[in-house]
Amino acid sequence: MTYGPVEGLVLRYAEQLTTRAAVDDALHAELGRHLSDREIVELAATIATANFTNRINGALAIEPER
Repeated sequence: MTYGPVEGLVLRYAEQLTTRAAVDDALHAELGRHLSDREIVELAATIATANFTNRINGALAIEPER
């Protein structure tokens, strides 16, 4: 699948936030050229919520509903 430039940045942001719980300043600045501060906060909150949910579900061995 091919992603556009902003989608690629969002995916890199999600990967860094998920694997390191931090984002490089350079990536944050690059994303800031495409998204507002509010949009970046919403993105970070969405990623954090997904990570929280996945960790709770994993710890409790809860399978997703199908």
